[in-house]
Amino acid sequence: MNAAAPPPPALWIRALSRLPFALLYALTASISLLLRYVMRQRVGIARTNLRRCFPSKSAAEIESLIRAYYRHLGQVAAECLKMATLPAHEMRLRLRFTNSELLSAETDAGRSVLLLGSHLANWEWALQAVTLALSVPVDAAYKPLHAAGADRELVKLRARFGARMVAAKKLLRVVARQRQAVHAIALMADQMPASSGGRQWLTFLGCDTAFYPGPGEIGHMTGYAAFFVAMRRLARGYYELTLQPIAAAGERLAPEIFTARYAQLLEAQIRAQPAFWLWSHRRWKSARPAEPLAPARPAPH
Repeated sequence: MNAAAPPPPALWIRALSRLPFALLYALTASISLLLRYVMRQRVGIARTNLRRCFPSKSAAEIESLIRAYYRHLGQVAAECLKMATLPAHEMRLRLRFTNSELLSAETDAGRSVLLLGSHLANWEWALQAVTLALSVPVDAAYKPLHAAGADRELVKLRARFGARMVAAKKLLRVVARQRQAVHAIALMADQMPASSGGRQWLTFLGCDTAFYPGPGEIGHMTGYAAFFVAMRRLARGYYELTLQPIAAAGERLAPEIFTARYAQLLEAQIRAQPAFWLWSHRRWKSARPAEPLAPARPAPH
């Protein structure tokens, strides 16, 4: 793990974090119900996304998924608060890796690794699991929040066990600077790309979907072994993580193939546990651009 100890989260966050799990779950469940039924926070977005991706499900099945989804968000919020004070040994008990030896085989051989996560199950705890499982530094890309104070506190939580948080727009520079050091690069790759430049379009969950090209480009540039970190919820507050290979060390896949492999692995995980992905994100707010028309051939004389 990384040697530098990050500053502790704010006092009020640590105070909430010391509440028993049951009380925290009850508190965040109340907030989740308020968001779901009173404020209607992004409920329409979640419903539209679920209908788009699961057209064969009935209206009742979609509403059941929405209820489970908001209940799950409340639990993730409670678990995120718990990161402020939860000891490393208890975090390890709650996060079980099925095949972490794949990581140690790479790092013990002096090779860095590339880890791709997603907003599935508890993505905040997934980073903690990776950081605690590795004996090398973890550089984790993230998108800073607009509110500077909230961003500082979230970074403190995420970095508590030693992850080095890197603003996504600075990640390539960090990767280039760390090329000679054994480390892990961790990033999410399942949200809508912010800009249209270089988007890769795939059929994902039955929909035309844009993906970030960056992870595939980093994989091609570095040749690091790359893994999708699949996360499955076992029970409230307990998760199982499994590393699914995307590329072997030195394989240097074309970025398009790399991204397609990631998308395929992610889709399988979402279909297996559909209530636990981040459905309230505007994932499909952009339409796939039309293919340019081929130039007309001159008629034969």
